[in-house]
Amino acid sequence: MAVFRILEATARPGAIERLAELLVQQEREVVANAPGVVFVQSLRSGDQVLAVSSWRTVEDMQSYLDEPVTDAFYRSLPELLMGRPSVRTFEVIGPDAGPNRWGPP
Repeated sequence: MAVFRILEATARPGAIERLAELLVQQEREVVANAPGVVFVQSLRSGDQVLAVSSWRTVEDMQSYLDEPVTDAFYRSLPELLMGRPSVRTFEVIGPDAGPNRWGPP
């Protein structure tokens, strides 16, 4: 079943530019090339960021999360963030919700 992973965080004062650069670098160099990724996008509003990725399967997403480069990315976040990021995973719902479908209207 397809899944979405959403990271939401607030940057420390003065750290939003570095945080945005780090998110875009991870998005372009790692996530976009990971097997099973369907969609990836990083968003910014003031000092808040949102990173959204969609995966064909939970196993594809887990393979990405198990990579050393992903671990290094997550370890680099605390110095740039106010508190802990919110990271949630959602399953696509609906009887026709396949790897590349939103499901029924």
